[in-house]
Amino acid sequence: MDIPKLVRKAKNGNDEAFNQLISFVRNKLYRTAFSYVRNEQDALDIYQDTIYQAYISLRTLKKPESFQSWIVRMLVFKSIDFIRKESRHFLADETLLQGLMSTDKTEALAHSLDLSEAFKILKPQYKTIILLRYYHDLSVRDIATLMGYPEGTVKSHLHRAKQQLKPILREGYMYE
Repeated sequence: MDIPKLVRKAKNGNDEAFNQLISFVRNKLYRTAFSYVRNEQDALDIYQDTIYQAYISLRTLKKPESFQSWIVRMLVFKSIDFIRKESRHFLADETLLQGLMSTDKTEALAHSLDLSEAFKILKPQYKTIILLRYYHDLSVRDIATLMGYPEGTVKSHLHRAKQQLKPILREGYMYE
């Protein structure tokens, strides 16, 4: 998929090109929003608001090749803003949790829950850097550009985040 070409078409008013761009990043956007807010409806609201904002402000995008990092950055900031405004904790529904535990994927779910719980302790800036690095596969340089930080700051935040996650995840997997 030629992202810069689609961005140029979308900037010129081609809605189909914009739809193709969004379909390229749809899953990552939703998952990133969900990893922040931990609630399906709120994640969908943030996702929808991000797409609307991207559509409105697409003409301000200077580098068409950086569309994905541009929209992810927009989503991350909207997610953080939402958390700041709402500052509420979402608790797992016990019946939903029991239903999930009865499936064949109990072990994978346990690992996922461990990571999810460990992820909750991270500061928002560390969480963002971990997500961008390991989920969106961005380089340290790309993250630095996206976040407006020096590369050294990104590296130190990444190191600190991994140091915070390491004992929690190690403790959670001792039963293996």
